[in-house]
Amino acid sequence: MNALEMTDSELYEMGFKVLADKLGASEVPRFVQQCKPGTGDYSVDRHKLLANEPDIETIVKRIQDRQPIREAEERARAKRFAAPQSEIRKMTDLEVFEIGNQILIDRLGVDGFIRFTWHCQELNGGHPRDLIENEKDAEERIKLYTAGLTLNPRTVETYIRRGNAYSYIREYDKAINDYSEAIKIKPDYAKPYYNRGNAYRDKVDFDNAIVNYTKAIEFKPDYAEAYYNRGRLYAEGDAYDKAIADFSTVIKFDPEHANAYGYRADLYRDKGEYDKAIEDYSVEINLRPDDAESYYDRGTVYAKKGEYDKAAKDFSKAIELIPTFTEAYAKRALTYSHLGEFELAVQDYNRC
Repeated sequence: MNALEMTDSELYEMGFKVLADKLGASEVPRFVQQCKPGTGDYSVDRHKLLANEPDIETIVKRIQDRQPIREAEERARAKRFAAPQSEIRKMTDLEVFEIGNQILIDRLGVDGFIRFTWHCQELNGGHPRDLIENEKDAEERIKLYTAGLTLNPRTVETYIRRGNAYSYIREYDKAINDYSEAIKIKPDYAKPYYNRGNAYRDKVDFDNAIVNYTKAIEFKPDYAEAYYNRGRLYAEGDAYDKAIADFSTVIKFDPEHANAYGYRADLYRDKGEYDKAIEDYSVEINLRPDDAESYYDRGTVYAKKGEYDKAAKDFSKAIELIPTFTEAYAKRALTYSHLGEFELAVQDYNRC
């Protein structure tokens, strides 16, 4: 399989295998540990590459000019590394790292080697390479991704990353086109369907978003975030039972997904299934004990059930967390009225 067309997970799996074949499985963790994460500030190198706002052709030429030098250095190094596994075990971590680098380049190519190394750096706590921090960052990435696709037009992950950058600057049609190109190359890969669903969602084209989330789930049945996003859209369309089913699936795969409990609780509340709503709000509160909204929402359901003591306690906790929570004061005032605590009710109304 061409490394350029591999997904990140496929590439990592193959990289791990080729390293184990050469180094021995026991030595692969030594290699991975040597992939030291960077500082996360790649802007200096990127600004050098993009100095004076060059066009795409200039960027491509700069990359091409550097590649023969890099490849020559790696070829020279590879000649020094033909030792059997029994000798590799005696080598230093740095020597193992150098051999591993050459093996990855030989089997995966330079692009595959770089992507594998990035993944290892993230495993070691490095800066997430897909994190876009501002619009300028997104625009610079688009230039580099476009240059990369000019050199290697079948790199599926690069289309996805450029699509993400386009989405960040709200150019959703361009993002959708990039995700569609990734799907042409890798039609059974869930990620571009999921990301295309996000782009359609942000365009407020919910029908197409749901279609794409459903397709992502088809190829990755445990895709919790696809179920979650689809569930939110079902809820927007008042398809409560479908939404509840999706949030329940999210919770099955990710039992600590606080938002899924919160949304499901809202739907149970709106359906009048108050005990189920309280149960879900309670789990959400256990997962996020400092979330005032969760206490407020549970208090509202307790009030609907006529359990005013519990409701007042929840509204008080919400106010403790957010002293300017006007709605909580109003709800607590009404609750105090039901409890016959009229002076406390008046105090809360005055605060409102």
